[in-house]
Amino acid sequence: MVSSPDNKPESMANPPEPQRLDFMAENFAILSRRWPELARHIEKAADNLPPFTLVEKTDRTLFIDGIHLASAYNRQAEAQLQASMVPDGSPCAHVYGMAIGDLPRILLKRDSIRELTVVVMNCAVAALSLYFFDHRDWLDDPRLTLVAAAPTDRIKEPFAVAPGPLQLACDQASRLRDLVCLELATPFIRKRHRPDNPHLQKRLTENSEFVANDPSFTELTASSRYRTVVVAAAGPTLSDHYAWMKDHKPGPIIAVDAALKPLLQAGIVPEVVVTIDGHADVYDLFFADVDLALLRESALVYFPVVQNQTLQHWPGRRYAAWSKAPIFADLTKRYPRSALFSSGSVIHPAVDLATRLTGENIILAGADFGYPNGQSHVAGCAQAQPVQGSHWVLNSHGERISSIPNLRAYLRDLEGFIAGKNELKFFNASPEGAAILHTELLTELP
Repeated sequence: MVSSPDNKPESMANPPEPQRLDFMAENFAILSRRWPELARHIEKAADNLPPFTLVEKTDRTLFIDGIHLASAYNRQAEAQLQASMVPDGSPCAHVYGMAIGDLPRILLKRDSIRELTVVVMNCAVAALSLYFFDHRDWLDDPRLTLVAAAPTDRIKEPFAVAPGPLQLACDQASRLRDLVCLELATPFIRKRHRPDNPHLQKRLTENSEFVANDPSFTELTASSRYRTVVVAAAGPTLSDHYAWMKDHKPGPIIAVDAALKPLLQAGIVPEVVVTIDGHADVYDLFFADVDLALLRESALVYFPVVQNQTLQHWPGRRYAAWSKAPIFADLTKRYPRSALFSSGSVIHPAVDLATRLTGENIILAGADFGYPNGQSHVAGCAQAQPVQGSHWVLNSHGERISSIPNLRAYLRDLEGFIAGKNELKFFNASPEGAAILHTELLTELP
């Protein structure tokens, strides 16, 4: 127990006076009475505390593993700002991250609140907070429910977020952390894809003739059906699968554009290549120095914002596609066609395309969503370089691999898409890459 003198946090074994610094006994008494199972988890987590320092500025806070648990200068203003995410008059709310208790305390002052659920994102961080700060007032409020984050939790609205605990989320809370971060970032992401984006509008104009004359991707999917389809992404582990992809090919390969060069260098010609990105240099990076003669029998599925050179030089069949993003709204009216799922990454429409080509199995190869062995992409990709992400995801061994917020967001959106495809089996071929919910690890070819 943290409240035991022998188990006090080491750096506070002789706390300064006169301010009181040990509230664990009183806090824990309420916790044990109301949520005994959670109390046991926190008690166990207290045996393995992260590095921390008690900070005394304008306000008292904790500096844990390089992150401030709350503001050291104006905790109340910070909590008020976060509480504003919950609309006035809401009868219920969720809070992600307990922090020092300021945020739930402010929300519980609202007469309209009838139910408040506070989600603990890291039990060890909660133990430190319970030791150093008095939480008794809000912990004992009958409207409160306190729970620990679980790997399969979904976001519940309306919600507010304590940023410190979100960044300090433990392994079992990492998926929920990513979902919360993605939800917070969504309004800013949408701004990049507004219909009035001049760069994307220019691309649509340049490619209008191709879009008008090329068939929809649905013509590609209508004519063929396969037992198994392989989606080749450009993660570092893609090269681990060249042998079976080449020698024991279980089905057609749909390659994302960044994986094209490495696959061709390995002697593997994909049946389909998917490209969607409107960035200026995608053609130069992924297509310019490829032996296009190898791809005469391959199909290109593209979004109309890609570089015009890609469409001009592709030697095989081309199929136009788009997502439900606002930038394609006018096109959808002029050319009513089905849309492919896309939430920022080319792997999304590639996987959606695969679901339309099979009624059984989809294998994801190189879908790493992180940097196994400190590499950004598979060797041979123009973007491949040593890298160390500032964030992390769990791989299929339960180990942390470095990542970045974009990749984490793409992963969670893909998981959400796969969750709606219960009729199919998805296999993750790359245990060293990110664990992907709703997939099985590939142990033998289906």
